[in-house]
Amino acid sequence: MENNFVFLDLVSRVIRRVLFRFPGQVGCQRYEPRIYRTLVHFLRKATLQEFEVFLSGYVHFARNTSLGLDRRFHLEFIQICNNVILHWVFVQKGNPDLVRTLMEKMLGLMQESNVNLALIWRPFTPVYSPSRLEGVTPLLYVAQIRQSSILKILLQYGLLERERCPMHILLTILFYPPSPHILDELYYRNIIDDTKDCIALCARVLTRISVSDVETQIDFGRDPLIADWKDYIPVTRYRDPCELSHLCRATIRWCLLGRINLPKGIRELPLPPALQRFLNLES
Repeated sequence: MENNFVFLDLVSRVIRRVLFRFPGQVGCQRYEPRIYRTLVHFLRKATLQEFEVFLSGYVHFARNTSLGLDRRFHLEFIQICNNVILHWVFVQKGNPDLVRTLMEKMLGLMQESNVNLALIWRPFTPVYSPSRLEGVTPLLYVAQIRQSSILKILLQYGLLERERCPMHILLTILFYPPSPHILDELYYRNIIDDTKDCIALCARVLTRISVSDVETQIDFGRDPLIADWKDYIPVTRYRDPCELSHLCRATIRWCLLGRINLPKGIRELPLPPALQRFLNLES
């Protein structure tokens, strides 16, 4: 597949065919459905390797300003593609391998000035408005559904350290109500187990967890998903002095994160495998 063939072909079809405008539709809302259907049709059949090539093509297309496209149209097109990719990877599939591939491919774009390509930091925007995901970032969405296997990947890449208010993610894990259609007892137990795993993962990243913030939410009448939530937060995160080993982990990870080399840089450190796993939140 040519590096950016999918996107160039899609642009040509969007431009060539004049769309009927429904009342209230403006700008990109007119061609959003066509872009969504076309990209999802490809993504639904793509293998992991084809998805990686697809991402390379997307980055090449988004960075290429010599296509002769109107700047506003180009930015709107990228905006829709961003949302479709995020929606498909996190909401439709929820596949850890796809998430890891996305993170690896977008790692170099984490701190680029072109925020249009910093996919993982962008909130979801409506596909076929309105959407309950509007304004929700991938990390916040994963916290809402408590998918611990994907949360672990995002945390390994340093997303929680970059959060302005990491406690908001932890509060979301504890208090965000599960989907009302959950009736199966086994499924509910799995959610409880995932909640515990998510809290433990966050504790491997944070050096300080505000228990008072959790207790304030309870005082407001909100019920945490697990009643014994404090049992899954080490006392060294809120009462006793933090372990030196954990402080070292946090410092090393922050240094690597500042160099956009997390978690890849962990494997390059002259450390025993056990310590590398510790730095990579495996234990």
